[in-house]
Amino acid sequence: MTNQLLTIEQELMNNANVIAGLQLREVKKLMKAEGNAQKKKFANTLALSKVVVDAHTWWTSEEAKAIFSAQGVTWSAEDFAGKVFGWQKSYLYRVLKAGKLAEEKVTTFNSLCDQAENEGLTADRTLKGLLKWAKDSETSEANGDGEESEGGEEASVVRAETLLTLSYKATLVGAERNVAVRISSEGEMISSNTKDEIMQAIAILQASLNQ
Repeated sequence: MTNQLLTIEQELMNNANVIAGLQLREVKKLMKAEGNAQKKKFANTLALSKVVVDAHTWWTSEEAKAIFSAQGVTWSAEDFAGKVFGWQKSYLYRVLKAGKLAEEKVTTFNSLCDQAENEGLTADRTLKGLLKWAKDSETSEANGDGEESEGGEEASVVRAETLLTLSYKATLVGAERNVAVRISSEGEMISSNTKDEIMQAIAILQASLNQ
C-alpha cells in the first residue's frame, strides 16, 4: 500500500465529511503524540547510553579491578551486562556503540527520521537503526562517495516490517520486568530482555497452546 495520494484523493481527504468521518484530525493528533513518545524514549535511551559508556569505562579501569579483586569477585562482560543492567551482552555492546557515536551523527540520524516520518514512513528510531545508518555512512565515506544520496539515507532509517511480536506482563511470567520481543522481516530478533526471560515467556505460551 502506498502513502502517496493522487490528486483526486487529496481533494477527497480535504472534504469536510471525510475529515469528520475518518476522524482525521484526531488521527493526526494521536499519531503525532505517538511519534513524540517514541522520540522521547529514544532520547532517553541515548542519554542512558552515555552513562553506560562511563560505567563500562570505570568497570574496566584498574581501580575497579582492584576493588572487585579485593571482594573476591570476577565479572565477565556478560556478568556486567546482566547484573548491572539486566541486559544480554549483545545489547550492552549495542548501547556502548551508540554511546560512543559523535553527537553530529546522532543529530543527522534524528533529522532523517523526522524527514521520513513527515513523508508518512515509519522510521527505525532505535539503537539498531542508528547503528545501521552510522555503519552505512562510514562505508560510503570509505568508498569515497562523500555524502550519501538522499535515497540511500532514507532507506537506512526506514524500519523493517514486523513479522511477529510477543509481550508478557512481568507479573504474569514471574519476571522482574516485562518481556517484549519483536521479529523483523529481516529475521532479526529485537529485545532488551535476557534469553532466560524470553524463554520463560515462550514456555508459558507453549503451555497455553498445549492445554
